Amino acid sequence: MSVGSITQSLFNALDGLGSPLMLATIIEGTPNGVLVADRRHMIHYANPSALRMTGFDIDDLQDRSIPDLLGLTEAEVAVECRSLAGPPEALEKRPRHELIIVNRTSGERYYVEASFLRPHPEHDRYAVLLVDINERKQLEIELRRRNSFFHKLIDSSVDGIIASDMKGRLILFNQGAQQLLGYTEEEARRDVHVTKLYPEGEAESIIRRMRSDQYGGRGKLLRHELVAITNTGTAIPMSFSGGIIYDDGQEIATFGIFTDLRRIQKAEEDLQQTHQMLQQSEKMAGLGRLAAGVAHEINNPMSGIMLYANLAREELGDEHASAADLDVIIREAERCKTIVSDLLEFSHEHAYDMGCVDLNDIITKTLALLEMQPLFHNIRLELDLDPELMSIQGNAAKLSQVVMNLLINAAQAMDGRGVLRVASRTRAHGGMVELSIADSGPGIDAVNLPRIFDPFFTTKAQGKGTGLGLSVSYAIVKEHKGTIRARSEEGKGATFMLRFPIMETGCGGRRETETIGREETS
Repeated sequence: MSVGSITQSLFNALDGLGSPLMLATIIEGTPNGVLVADRRHMIHYANPSALRMTGFDIDDLQDRSIPDLLGLTEAEVAVECRSLAGPPEALEKRPRHELIIVNRTSGERYYVEASFLRPHPEHDRYAVLLVDINERKQLEIELRRRNSFFHKLIDSSVDGIIASDMKGRLILFNQGAQQLLGYTEEEARRDVHVTKLYPEGEAESIIRRMRSDQYGGRGKLLRHELVAITNTGTAIPMSFSGGIIYDDGQEIATFGIFTDLRRIQKAEEDLQQTHQMLQQSEKMAGLGRLAAGVAHEINNPMSGIMLYANLAREELGDEHASAADLDVIIREAERCKTIVSDLLEFSHEHAYDMGCVDLNDIITKTLALLEMQPLFHNIRLELDLDPELMSIQGNAAKLSQVVMNLLINAAQAMDGRGVLRVASRTRAHGGMVELSIADSGPGIDAVNLPRIFDPFFTTKAQGKGTGLGLSVSYAIVKEHKGTIRARSEEGKGATFMLRFPIMETGCGGRRETETIGREETS
């Protein structure tokens, strides 16, 4: 149909409305679609833009209805038509329909906003204005796609990412922040003010630093260590980087990226402990060589002293005036012999057989020997032994000596009153077994803690110990390719942790362990 005939059909459709030629020209030239239908909703007119959107010509459209063309139900169109009789201000508030029109020729999809209009209150025809919102919808789709991408990107971060407006209300709380701080996103946005995530006064301090030029530039705060507070009140060390978001020079929001420092600090502590253990190992190796030489040099003359002292004591008898003096010589010589024996033990001078050893069995048997002693009568024993603990290669007698020494030390530290906790478990993904012995005593002060494995170092009263017990234990554990560490905080007891490698060959697999303890005897 020609443009002239389309215009004529427009005039016919608007006949009796008194519409001027200018109105027809505007409707013909508008980029938006215009449809005119009667009370039966049959289409009488479509402007060029409506024909372009639908792919129909005017003759085809005149056989179609508004519900059929726009995909609306008869009821929806009837409601729209009844509302046309309302006042003009009511028409302006009516919601518009967002529709998709598929061009029947090209298959192209048009996003349109449909509005129902009555050209004149007394006329029985109405118009439908189709506003082309294709570009806007494409922008909305692209914006949603990008927002979804950035939201997934932010949520996939292992770091906590948090943003708030300038009043402190949270507007972003990613999954990393939820895992770190314990709040759900809904709880954080609804109930949590940003100041609640920090110790008192810290949030204000962060804002001041962000506004300064000294911490990465205005509006930035880079690699700042602080403490964040979880939903349970726990303080977590964090590395914080963040800033202020501006719009036309105005502060509108703040954001922060939180990195949990606990693993990093734990790795640093482990590295430091490993370095200390290496230094200790080197020092002990040197001391071991020295101890071996000293022990050999002392052993021979000490044997002679003991031999002749005993001969003199037997010859002179109990009534002689020197008998008591000879007894002192013999007793002190015996003590020296014990020290020499410990020195030889410490210097690895004695080889011993190695076999499959069950640490749980060693613990329970050693406890069975000690628990009847008066020193242990007022000590509460707490056992936590892994029944699936793997065996290790070692010497049961020597490992029993280590366990007994640690248990007696713990009992003496508590003066026979307190709690003694003994636990065994598998560590390092099944590659190590760990034994821990913890007491509730006064602990070891920070000055003495690095020296406790040194030979002849002791905090006990004079005559109560030689200072070789822990040194010998250290040597035995090292001979078993294990490690021994002490952890203590003054006033909060001490914990000794022993770790031994699980041997892949020679000791078989897991086996049931008979656990016999004061609280587990069946």
